[in-house]
Amino acid sequence: MSYKITGCERDETYRYALFVETSCNSTNELVVIQCNPSVANEGKSDPTAGKVSIWAEENGFGKVVFLNLFAYISPYTDDLIGKSYNYLVGPKNNEILEQHINNNSTIVLAWGGDVPVGNEMYYQRLNEIKEIMDQAGAQPYKVGALSYGTHPRHGRMWNKGNRELSTLRWESIIA
Repeated sequence: MSYKITGCERDETYRYALFVETSCNSTNELVVIQCNPSVANEGKSDPTAGKVSIWAEENGFGKVVFLNLFAYISPYTDDLIGKSYNYLVGPKNNEILEQHINNNSTIVLAWGGDVPVGNEMYYQRLNEIKEIMDQAGAQPYKVGALSYGTHPRHGRMWNKGNRELSTLRWESIIA
C-alpha cells in the first residue's frame, strides 16, 4: 500500500486543497472535509493524510482530495481560538469546495469532536457546507461512529471497529 501527494492548493496562511493518489487502480475519488489543515503539502505528508489515504486505497479509491471547514493552516486546533470567522474560513475556501464537491465523488465529513470555535461559528459553517453540497446534489458520508454522538469521526480515528463508510444525515450533526 502506498500513496503520493500530487498537489496542493495553498498560500502562506491557507491550504485549500491537498491532492493524493493511491496505488489503487481506480478512478473513484474520495473527498474528505476536515476541520482545518495541518502542515501537509506537496512536499510532505502528515499522520492524517497518511491514514486516510491508506484507508482510501483499501476501500477502492484511487484519488483523495482533502478540503476543510476552515482553511487556516495550523497543526494546533487551539490556534483557531479568537480568530474571526472570515479569517478562519479563508478567502477562496468556498470557491474551492464548490469546485471539488460533486455527486461523482464520495464526500466524507471527518473533523472529530475537537472544533475550537463557538457553536454559532460551527453551525454557521456546517450550514454553508450543507448548502454547497445540496446545490451539487452531493450526499455526505462518515466513517465509523460519530464522535461524541454529533461530530463526524476524524480521519486519524478510522480504527478497528470504526472503519465502515456509511451515509451521514445532516440532522445528526446540525442542531
